[in-house]
Amino acid sequence: MKVEMKKDVIYRCIGSDFDNGIIACGFMTKPTASHSQYNFRIDYYSCFLLLSGSGIYHTADNKKIPINPGAFVQRLPGVCHSTEIIPDGNWLEFFISFGHSTYDYLCSLSLLPVDTPVLNIPYDEITIQTLSRLLRKLKEANDGSLPHILLQAQEIVLSLSSSAEKTSFQDPRNKIMEEACHLLSSDANQSRSLEELADSLNISYENFRKQFLKYTGVSPNRYRIEQRMKHAKLMLLSGISIKETALLTGYSDTYSFTRQFTNTVGIPPGRYIKER
Repeated sequence: MKVEMKKDVIYRCIGSDFDNGIIACGFMTKPTASHSQYNFRIDYYSCFLLLSGSGIYHTADNKKIPINPGAFVQRLPGVCHSTEIIPDGNWLEFFISFGHSTYDYLCSLSLLPVDTPVLNIPYDEITIQTLSRLLRKLKEANDGSLPHILLQAQEIVLSLSSSAEKTSFQDPRNKIMEEACHLLSSDANQSRSLEELADSLNISYENFRKQFLKYTGVSPNRYRIEQRMKHAKLMLLSGISIKETALLTGYSDTYSFTRQFTNTVGIPPGRYIKER
C-alpha cells in the first residue's frame, strides 16, 4: 500500500524579474517516473532536502550519484543536470528557491559548496519544523515582508549545506551498512524480518547486528523504529489520518502506534499534528 503524500508549495517574487526575484519553497511529491527531470536547467538557484523516497542525480559529465532520504541536492543556475526518480510513490522533498543575484552574492562570499551538487545531511525533527515554518511564513507574508523571508531562506540553506558531508567513496563494509540503512528506512511497514534483511545483504544476522550497531550507534531494530516514526511524522504532516498512518507503518491498531509514537517522539500524534 503506497503512501500518498500531499504537495504543499508556494511561489512568490520580489519585483518583476522572476529569475532574480523568485522566492519559493514547499513540500513536493514526485510519485512516478514521469516526474524525473532530464537535462534540466534553470536560471535561478534551487535546492531540496529529500525526506522520503530515492533516486539518482546525473551530473553534466554523466556521473551518477544515488540520492536517498537526507540528501541535500543543489540546482545551480545554468548548470545542466538530471534527477531520476525511483517510481515507488514515496518521493517527498522540501525545496527552497531564490534568485540568481542572491546566489551570486552568496558565492562571492564562498558560502555555498557549489563544487558538490549532492551532500548528505543528518536532519531531524527540528529541521522539519524549521522548513514547515518557512513555508507558513512565506504563504502569510505580504509583499513588503518578502525580503525578510528571503533572508530567512538563505540562513536555512546555509545552515543545511554547512551541516552536510560530501558524498564520497566508502569502505565496502560501510556501503553494506549504508544499504541496510536505506532498506530499513524504505521498509516502513516492517514487511520482512531483520534476519531476512541480513540474508539479502549476504551477511549473517549476528555479524550484521554488530556491524550495524558500530556503524549507526543503535541496534537495527531501534533504527527501524526511529525510521518508522520519521515516516509517520511525514505522513501526519501530509494530512494522513492517525489511523491510516498506523496501518501504513505496520501497526495492527491505533493504540499500539500511539504508544510507540509517544515513547519515541515525546508527545502523542494528535498533539504533534496540532503543534506543527
